[in-house]
Amino acid sequence: MSIRARLKSMSFAQLFKLATLFIAHPGYVFLTARASKKAMHLATQVYGNTHHKSNRGNAFRHALWTVLLGQEVYRKSDNLEKAKNWPKQFTNLHEEIFVNNQLDRAMDLHNNNFGIQKLKELVTSTETETLEFLKTEAEKAIQITQAEETKQHPLNLVYILAL
Repeated sequence: MSIRARLKSMSFAQLFKLATLFIAHPGYVFLTARASKKAMHLATQVYGNTHHKSNRGNAFRHALWTVLLGQEVYRKSDNLEKAKNWPKQFTNLHEEIFVNNQLDRAMDLHNNNFGIQKLKELVTSTETETLEFLKTEAEKAIQITQAEETKQHPLNLVYILAL
């Protein structure tokens, strides 16, 4: 779904929450859109359209999204804490606004956090280096069946469906 289509599908309350976040960080609007679009494009290149399922491709996309967001902020601010804080704020709000079932939400939040934690290593990496690292991590991802299982795998990406 395009960013424009996603915005059109949002309720007033959802748009208000998103606008409030961007009002506090107006310089991040375009870089967030750019990183989000790039994450979707790259995930599609690597996994085809299967990354829209709750699988390794989805785990890859969420981690990639947070890394790309962080890299964009780092290029703008040269500050690792800001680079880690923005993806956390934005992706957490995304998960709050676009509610999934409990297991999918736990998986998404976990994989977002994985990307944020790996940002320290990847903040100045090239796109190719970032992709190769995250593809390797996605291959090592752990399948979960319950939301609580994410806590048992803090150093791994997690997924639900083996597709």
